[in-house]
Amino acid sequence: MSRFSLLFIIMLWVMTGCQSKSISTNSLIVPNAQTEIFHSKSNGDYKVTIYTPNKPTPKGGWPILYLLDGDSYFLTTYEIIKSQACERCLLQEGIIVSIDYLNQTRRDFDFLPKPDDFVFETLPNNQINLSGKYGGADAFYDFLTQELKLEMEKRYEINLEQQAIFGHSYGGLFNLYIFLTKPVIFNTYVISSPSMWFSDGYMFKVLSKYLLDNKPRLINPVNLLISVGGAEQSLLSFDRNLPEEKQNLLLKHRQNRKMVDNSKHLFEQLEQAKLYNLNLSFKVYPQQSHKTAAIIALQDGIQINFNVQ
Repeated sequence: MSRFSLLFIIMLWVMTGCQSKSISTNSLIVPNAQTEIFHSKSNGDYKVTIYTPNKPTPKGGWPILYLLDGDSYFLTTYEIIKSQACERCLLQEGIIVSIDYLNQTRRDFDFLPKPDDFVFETLPNNQINLSGKYGGADAFYDFLTQELKLEMEKRYEINLEQQAIFGHSYGGLFNLYIFLTKPVIFNTYVISSPSMWFSDGYMFKVLSKYLLDNKPRLINPVNLLISVGGAEQSLLSFDRNLPEEKQNLLLKHRQNRKMVDNSKHLFEQLEQAKLYNLNLSFKVYPQQSHKTAAIIALQDGIQINFNVQ
């Protein structure tokens, strides 16, 4: 992929994807894509946007990618795949399933697990971070696997060896959580900048239990892609235009969350476990922020899941 193409896609993502709240994809002109309200029996309504290639189903079925925070990544995913898939290319087209919300987001509740003893985050100004809710990850997993995924498999012929899920930040934490605590139902888990600071490092306790109690044997090969932006624990050049007091608070906040250190520690623990059939990778994207690292992680996940078999 040329530097110009990657720059264009990053710019496109910045314009369409850097949103803290859901945006409507109905205004996007994407052939063979449809947006529908998907009602969950227990979780309420979700906005699901599905892209399906307008061509015969390949032998073995379509690769499929599920996108958490889908409104932020759907258009970018579509552009990456369309620009890199062709008859003589290494990538093939596939199905994109974008999961988001109609109005107010519920991502905090849906993506975050429920620790037995929840620990609030203390911010650098000594305030307690009370934003959002938590504890719905198990119910969201049930919706994803028992409702949405089953419906996709009824509608389309899916390649059972090319199923991926992408999540960034809280979404990355969710993907790690379900890998460690649920049956393995995806071939590729993209864990982009996971929020390992959540509840004082709760996910490291989940990881320890996974490694000590289960000693799981993966029946089939699984790709676990862990990544983080190299600048997530430091100040970026434009941050230095802020007043010094704000710079200091921002730097302390990022250092407290230890996004780079925690992601590296996560990778090291999994690597040392030498789990059978686990294809593990870890990348630190130089000079990338928490937001911009996501698009490169997405590209890496697409390269693996949509690879021509």
